[in-house]
Amino acid sequence: MSLLQTGGPPLRRASLNVIETEPQRRGPDRSVDRRLTFAGLVVAALFLVVAALSVALPPGVRLGWWLPVHLALAGGAATAIAAMLPFFVAALVVAPPAPAWLHGGAIALVASGAALAAVGRASDAAVPNLVPALGAVAFVAGAAGVAGSALWPLRRATGPRRPVTEAAYLAGLACVMAGVTIGGLYLAGEPAVVEAWARLRVAHAWLNAFGFLGLVIGGTLIHFAPTVAGARIRSRTSGRVAVAALGAGAVAGAGGYTVDSGGLVQAGAALLVGGAAALTWHGLRVQRDAVGWSSEHDWHRLASWSFLAAPAWLLVAAAVIALRVAGAGAGGEGWRLTDVAGPLIAGFAIQVLVGAMTNLVPAVGASGHAERAIARRALGRLGTARVVAWNLGTAALSVGLLGDAPIFATLATLGLVTLGIAAAAAAGALGSAILRR
Repeated sequence: MSLLQTGGPPLRRASLNVIETEPQRRGPDRSVDRRLTFAGLVVAALFLVVAALSVALPPGVRLGWWLPVHLALAGGAATAIAAMLPFFVAALVVAPPAPAWLHGGAIALVASGAALAAVGRASDAAVPNLVPALGAVAFVAGAAGVAGSALWPLRRATGPRRPVTEAAYLAGLACVMAGVTIGGLYLAGEPAVVEAWARLRVAHAWLNAFGFLGLVIGGTLIHFAPTVAGARIRSRTSGRVAVAALGAGAVAGAGGYTVDSGGLVQAGAALLVGGAAALTWHGLRVQRDAVGWSSEHDWHRLASWSFLAAPAWLLVAAAVIALRVAGAGAGGEGWRLTDVAGPLIAGFAIQVLVGAMTNLVPAVGASGHAERAIARRALGRLGTARVVAWNLGTAALSVGLLGDAPIFATLATLGLVTLGIAAAAAAGALGSAILRR
């Protein structure tokens, strides 16, 4: 939760301290929910490690870049969202969390569904393939469980409601359920889906990447970014525009690919650009309003700079896609993962995930003031250098994947090496903080 009030007179421009004393007035008991969230974050981190290791597999086994991307997004990012989203909702509205069986079951289904899909597809690329299809069913059930876990606290909310964030969460979960269902039908060998897969695979990607990750991350940053930066949480037009445009763009684009309408796809791409631009502007406004922190600067800076840079990379990805679909329309050739792998996956999704873990692991994983302080110091070690290296590596990789000339290959390799070093440092910091649990 934020250490700042959401109303009252303007804040003085002074640094804030991390509060190290327990509040006298306690809210609902969320100890079990904290443990579930922490466990989900640990599983998400393991998915990211496995995703990095899977790059070393033969291309035929990992299906090009499909397996590493699937493990990172469907495994790492989605499991982290399943763990954190219900936790955020209960914290924002100051209400008792969902029952442990519902929240924990949702995390388990999302993680197991992603794992089944990964193992099934990598071991046998033929269609129909019932193992990854079963994984898709488990993932959709898990997403429904996450939605139930998020709705549960709203019935007993004692704090202010956050309608924009709530709408973003529910719309994002609806998008991923639709997107994964399309993929599951393809894996099960549904003839109509298999026949139109060249276009439907792009609808599947748009719903998952922009509808799910874009909306859930965007809705979270509206309130989480001010908390991390040390700014007032308040309603901003940019946040509302970002959520509305990202949601409309994802649905319009996916719908355009489904019904083979180039105009609808292009309109969706334009909306994605507008939504990403609004989210980027929101992050800039948050940084301008921030009063800053008086201690643990690297720890704060890593998360707040990550939350500032990630929307800008989403804007880059949306702009690249808009340029591609301007000429390709609803044809499947308008979507190439390599065009947006750098900005969308490394710059946006994984950077937000690492920033969120950096901020949340001490809060949900440590059991006392001293342990939380130790975890923050471990996670903040070389934090400024790590976030700068991550974004430089993302920039080199993003440019390097756009061309085939030797200079582009060199840039892509340099970007991957830089990202690998930054990822290893992040893994070491997270591992240190988690083991201290």
